[in-house]
Amino acid sequence: MKFKIGDKVSFLDEEGKGKIVAILNERYALVETEDGFDEQYLISKLVLSSDEKAFRLDGIEHVLSVQEKVQSEGKMRIQEDFDRKSRSLVSYVKEEVEIDLHIEELIDSHRGMSNAEILSVQMANFKRELNVAIRRKAKKMIVIHGVGEGRLKSEIILELTTHYPNFEFHDASYRKYGYGATEIVFH
Repeated sequence: MKFKIGDKVSFLDEEGKGKIVAILNERYALVETEDGFDEQYLISKLVLSSDEKAFRLDGIEHVLSVQEKVQSEGKMRIQEDFDRKSRSLVSYVKEEVEIDLHIEELIDSHRGMSNAEILSVQMANFKRELNVAIRRKAKKMIVIHGVGEGRLKSEIILELTTHYPNFEFHDASYRKYGYGATEIVFH
């Protein structure tokens, strides 16, 4: 269903109503809530509102609208998951690459995986993104590995010293990442 500016809407996941004041893109709309605040909402989480008379008169249309939302919600959730993971997995900012190797950022569920399997997934992602950064001629790479027991960090350091002895690496900015990140400088 296509919304337009001025449409009155209800929210699927929360109580309340509002009015669309702007369509930001194909996925998001700016909605003025009953409280008078403008908030950004996923279009898939909005349902066209109507007064009670209109609801009784066009109930079939309203039901179809809700069914359409429910069907499109699955597709939108997949797209949102992809966007979230790709945004947090690697963000290319000018000549700096940042990769987050927390397992939750790499795969949907790690339930039932051994620590060795988790480490294998993390290292495979690290190696792939390192190669991408090298090909793109990045100046440096920030690898967010977390603190934990230090196994992932030591595997990353072993990989660098063994296969990339010319690269310089050190702890990344404590202020920004705490103790859980390593900065690699490419030469």
